[in-house]
Amino acid sequence: MSIPGLAIDAFPHVRCSACGLGAPEAEAAPDLAQLLATMPVLQDIDADSLAGLAAGARLIEYEPGTPVFDRGSAPTGLFFVVAGGVKLVALGADARSRVVELFEHGRMFGEIGVFTGERYRTWTETVAPTTLLHVDKACVLTAVATDHALCQRMLRTVTARIQRLIDSIGVASPTTADVRVAAYLLELAERAEPSAPWLTLPAPKATIASLLNLSKESLSRVLRRMMDSGVLRVSGRRIRICAREQLVQLTTPAPFPDHAH
Repeated sequence: MSIPGLAIDAFPHVRCSACGLGAPEAEAAPDLAQLLATMPVLQDIDADSLAGLAAGARLIEYEPGTPVFDRGSAPTGLFFVVAGGVKLVALGADARSRVVELFEHGRMFGEIGVFTGERYRTWTETVAPTTLLHVDKACVLTAVATDHALCQRMLRTVTARIQRLIDSIGVASPTTADVRVAAYLLELAERAEPSAPWLTLPAPKATIASLLNLSKESLSRVLRRMMDSGVLRVSGRRIRICAREQLVQLTTPAPFPDHAH
């Protein structure tokens, strides 16, 4: 079955709820404009721009471990995470794949291909049962060409993402495994609800390890050391920070020696 504005063949093993593919007949179609308006980058945007994006939007459900787009594939549009999570994977110089970013609820991805028109050099895969909003490339380009405020917001979002990637490279390159894990957990805590006593890793530990440029075994050893020293409590993918100051101390660079005297 073909879907207007979206080739379902490009998304294997998925279910398109908006068009009713694989869904019960009685199930009401979701309000795509309303869903789009909950995405941080699209909140409070011009009503005409929102309607234009919604006209080219499709809600797609994925099973865990399903590719969203492949390396070398042509961009079809923007993706917004409604639920679940997606990992962005790149091929390193050693020909090994590495997770470079995780997209969780509210995040946008696929914009590099949309705005450059080039085929993807990376690939993406779901890490859990995932629901995405796919917005057709032509609708996205029309919206940013006619809505300068939206264009500026997209630019700020992409720039912030680049800065996060630069920061992650800075943390991962010269530092120890303990520092990488500590920095990641502090970042995860900043994004969590202040009242939540436990953090939940957004992906399996093997994926988190790859994101931190570690082996799964190295990550497990670091978590065990932190548990033994009373810094953390760990239960599966749930982590409770018991001694935040020790994590902060791990990630705080030592001051340069003063040679003035």
